[in-house]
Amino acid sequence: MQFAYHPHVGRDLQAIAEHVATVSGSKAAAERRLDEIDNLVAEIGRSPNSGARIGNGWLVRHGGAGQKITIVFGLDDSRDCVQIGIIAFGRQNWEPKASQRAGHWCK
Repeated sequence: MQFAYHPHVGRDLQAIAEHVATVSGSKAAAERRLDEIDNLVAEIGRSPNSGARIGNGWLVRHGGAGQKITIVFGLDDSRDCVQIGIIAFGRQNWEPKASQRAGHWCK
Protein backbone atom coordinates (compact mmCIF):
# COMPACT_ATOMS: atom_id res chain seq x y z
CA MET A 1 0.00 0.00 0.00
CA GLN A 2 1.34 3.39 -0.93
CA PHE A 3 0.33 6.78 0.42
CA ALA A 4 -0.43 10.09 -1.26
CA TYR A 5 -0.78 13.25 0.80
CA HIS A 6 -2.78 16.36 0.08
CA PRO A 7 -0.32 19.27 -0.29
CA HIS A 8 -1.74 20.96 2.84
CA VAL A 9 -1.09 17.98 5.13
CA GLY A 10 2.39 19.41 5.74
CA ARG A 11 0.71 22.54 7.12
CA ASP A 12 -1.52 20.38 9.29
CA LEU A 13 1.50 18.64 10.81
CA GLN A 14 3.38 21.90 11.37
CA ALA A 15 0.37 23.45 13.11
CA ILE A 16 -0.08 20.40 15.35
CA ALA A 17 3.59 20.35 16.33
CA GLU A 18 3.62 24.09 17.07
CA HIS A 19 0.40 23.89 19.09
CA VAL A 20 1.55 20.95 21.22
CA ALA A 21 4.99 22.48 21.82
CA THR A 22 3.46 25.83 22.79
CA VAL A 23 0.76 24.44 25.07
CA SER A 24 2.97 21.84 26.74
CA GLY A 25 6.19 23.82 26.68
CA SER A 26 7.88 20.68 25.40
CA LYS A 27 9.35 19.95 21.99
CA ALA A 28 9.51 16.28 23.06
CA ALA A 29 5.72 16.26 23.56
CA ALA A 30 5.25 17.58 20.03
CA GLU A 31 7.58 14.88 18.69
CA ARG A 32 5.57 12.21 20.55
CA ARG A 33 2.35 13.44 18.91
CA LEU A 34 4.00 13.31 15.50
CA ASP A 35 5.10 9.73 16.26
CA GLU A 36 1.49 8.91 17.17
CA ILE A 37 0.42 10.30 13.80
CA ASP A 38 2.99 8.12 12.02
CA ASN A 39 1.68 5.09 13.91
CA LEU A 40 -1.93 5.87 12.99
CA VAL A 41 -0.99 6.30 9.32
CA ALA A 42 0.72 2.89 9.45
CA GLU A 43 -2.41 1.35 11.03
CA ILE A 44 -4.53 2.82 8.24
CA GLY A 45 -2.15 1.28 5.71
CA ARG A 46 -2.62 -2.14 7.31
CA SER A 47 -6.42 -1.90 7.26
CA PRO A 48 -7.41 0.83 4.81
CA ASN A 49 -11.09 -0.11 4.66
CA SER A 50 -11.49 0.41 8.38
CA GLY A 51 -12.88 3.77 9.39
CA ALA A 52 -16.09 5.71 9.68
CA ARG A 53 -17.43 6.69 6.27
CA ILE A 54 -18.22 10.39 6.21
CA GLY A 55 -19.29 10.94 2.60
CA ASN A 56 -17.68 11.87 -0.70
CA GLY A 57 -15.50 8.77 -0.45
CA TRP A 58 -13.81 9.92 2.75
CA LEU A 59 -13.17 7.78 5.80
CA VAL A 60 -12.04 9.00 9.20
CA ARG A 61 -9.99 7.34 11.92
CA HIS A 62 -9.06 8.62 15.37
CA GLY A 63 -6.05 7.54 17.39
CA GLY A 64 -3.14 8.53 19.57
CA ALA A 65 -3.30 9.31 23.27
CA GLY A 66 -6.86 10.23 24.18
CA GLN A 67 -7.98 9.57 20.59
CA LYS A 68 -7.07 13.20 19.85
CA ILE A 69 -5.62 12.63 16.39
CA THR A 70 -7.98 12.59 13.42
CA ILE A 71 -6.98 11.44 9.97
CA VAL A 72 -9.36 11.85 7.04
CA PHE A 73 -8.47 9.67 4.08
CA GLY A 74 -9.74 8.06 0.92
CA LEU A 75 -8.79 5.03 -1.12
CA ASP A 76 -7.67 4.87 -4.71
CA ASP A 77 -8.02 1.16 -5.39
CA SER A 78 -6.75 1.55 -8.95
CA ARG A 79 -3.36 2.66 -7.58
CA ASP A 80 -3.44 0.63 -4.35
CA CYS A 81 -3.10 3.96 -2.58
CA VAL A 82 -4.37 5.59 0.61
CA GLN A 83 -4.94 9.32 0.06
CA ILE A 84 -4.40 11.27 3.29
CA GLY A 85 -6.49 14.42 3.07
CA ILE A 86 -6.46 15.93 6.55
CA ILE A 87 -4.59 15.37 9.79
CA ALA A 88 -6.18 17.20 12.70
CA PHE A 89 -5.64 17.36 16.45
CA GLY A 90 -7.87 17.83 19.45
CA ARG A 91 -11.13 19.63 18.88
CA GLN A 92 -10.05 21.15 15.57
CA ASN A 93 -12.97 21.55 13.16
CA TRP A 94 -11.70 19.51 10.22
CA GLU A 95 -15.04 18.82 8.53
CA PRO A 96 -15.13 21.93 6.28
CA LYS A 97 -11.68 21.05 4.94
CA ALA A 98 -12.80 17.64 3.67
CA SER A 99 -14.71 18.98 0.66
CA GLN A 100 -12.01 21.57 -0.09
CA ARG A 101 -9.23 19.02 -0.24
CA ALA A 102 -10.71 16.46 -2.61
CA GLY A 103 -8.76 15.74 -5.76
CA HIS A 104 -5.38 17.32 -5.00
CA TRP A 105 -2.67 14.79 -4.22
CA CYS A 106 1.07 14.44 -4.16
CA LYS A 107 3.28 11.53 -3.19
